[in-house]
Amino acid sequence: MMKKAMIWGISLAFVITGVRAQSLDDAKKAMDAEQFAQARTMLETLVKSKPKDGENYFYLGLVYIHNEHLDSALAVFDQGIAADPKNNLNTVGKGIVDLYKEDANAAATKFAEVTGKLKRKDYLELYHIGRAYIDAPNPNYQKAVEYLDQAKAKNAEDPLIPLALGDAYMGLGNASQAYVGYRDAANLDNTLTRARVQMQVITRGSHAWQEAIDGLKQIAADVPDYAPTYRELAETYRAWALTATDTAAYNARNREGVNYYKQYMDKTDYTVESRIRYADFLVYTKDYDELQVQARELAQLEDVNPKVLRYLGYSAYENEQYQESKEALDKLFTRMEAERIIPRDYLHLGLSDIKLATQNTPTDAALFDTGVEQLKKAVAADSSIADDLNDVGKELFTAKKFLDASKVFEIAASTPTSRNFIYDNFYLGYSAYYAVATKPVAQRGEAETALLHKADTAFGVVIEKAPTTQDAYLFRANVNNLLDDTENPKGLAEPYFLKYIEMVKEKGDAEVQKNKSKLIDAYSTIAVVSVKRGEYQKGRDLIGEVLKLDPENAWAKQTLQYLEQESAASTGAASGQ
Repeated sequence: MMKKAMIWGISLAFVITGVRAQSLDDAKKAMDAEQFAQARTMLETLVKSKPKDGENYFYLGLVYIHNEHLDSALAVFDQGIAADPKNNLNTVGKGIVDLYKEDANAAATKFAEVTGKLKRKDYLELYHIGRAYIDAPNPNYQKAVEYLDQAKAKNAEDPLIPLALGDAYMGLGNASQAYVGYRDAANLDNTLTRARVQMQVITRGSHAWQEAIDGLKQIAADVPDYAPTYRELAETYRAWALTATDTAAYNARNREGVNYYKQYMDKTDYTVESRIRYADFLVYTKDYDELQVQARELAQLEDVNPKVLRYLGYSAYENEQYQESKEALDKLFTRMEAERIIPRDYLHLGLSDIKLATQNTPTDAALFDTGVEQLKKAVAADSSIADDLNDVGKELFTAKKFLDASKVFEIAASTPTSRNFIYDNFYLGYSAYYAVATKPVAQRGEAETALLHKADTAFGVVIEKAPTTQDAYLFRANVNNLLDDTENPKGLAEPYFLKYIEMVKEKGDAEVQKNKSKLIDAYSTIAVVSVKRGEYQKGRDLIGEVLKLDPENAWAKQTLQYLEQESAASTGAASGQ
């Protein structure tokens, strides 16, 4: 979800454009139109010209909160309290900062302090507390309704109260009550464009995409300078794109969304903060080309929000510029507070490391393992990320980097909630087996033995969870054949080979023909082990099965002939001939 626009304004009879107005009402109108840079300039001027008016400080603090400058907001609210101690709004503002810092108890304490002082007709404090519970990072819509109902009881004529109630009920999933709130707000003030826009958002919520788009376009035609309309058009196209059944429709709708978001930007401030919100949108639409352009430009600015580095890292990775991705993400980890690092930061840094490590042969093992550790951190923080690793592992497997692939699949195969859990375990076994099987025998050691045991365990998981996966038995047999003693074999692979043979035969002749070469390998391997164990008749019988499948099989003919000669020789020796 993108960050919600915070709504504190008043009715929008007109939109601030090029003329800098100096009244508080004009600043509120700029805020409602999401022209926050203009609003900030106006409010800073008002604070200087009317330093004893606490309400000016409050709205300036709200602008800082919107731009995620919480410490600046808190400082402004403290100044407001010092300048106008009788005005309760700045104490409300400090409570709002607590909500944004996810300290709900501290916020509730400050809100209770304020509401305990209210006079009979005081309602703005209640309204703003309700609004805060809607806009906070962790909304509490029910509390919002409680405060807004109290505000409405004191003033039923302020259209912003039913507008906020509409938002609260939207958050509670009650579209009909939300519509009532927006309708009531529009009836109280027919210039309140946001109420009209929000009614179209309800239409979008019912997946009536074209109807919502038509309605929003009509609002844009009626009030062409009201920026939030264009943002909601962008969001509508983005949501509609997610329902597309073909790539062309998906891309076309996302392009429309990006175009409308650009119009939204043109009608707001095009400040660093608004460009970052644009970057947020580009992430969701997966427009990595435009995202990289924006992120590169923003990253050049001093003291820019470090999440710009996140977007630069993500977009560079998606555009296959892995060194740039790594550099941006490494810088992100040094500049961003630890609590603001998200699991996908670890994911993309790990993926960039892996791409760089595997660009040449042999793989840069140290860098690759560093990338794997980042992937493990990502999955530990968000297990759903394991779903993303299947394609990464398969790409490495296809490139015949089997050991590398096994390391990636092992992460996902250790995550039972992964969407591809069984598949990941199969490919863990598959890649680990080939990592050993493709290595010369003389170069195999304890590490290869450990890999084979991982493969055996992984195929065991597949057999347990999906017992009809016949190739799991075949490859578990191959793994155990490599684990067995070549000189004095115990026949570790035989039960799995026999189960595989049984499953293929049960499906009929067509399946047998489809898997003929695999069956021949299975019979041949068991035959060799049987002979080494001195079970000559069993060996001859198994080779006979090979010849049934392939009567001209040269190996089977030669081996059978050899066994018959050995049998005859041993029989002759036993009879004294």
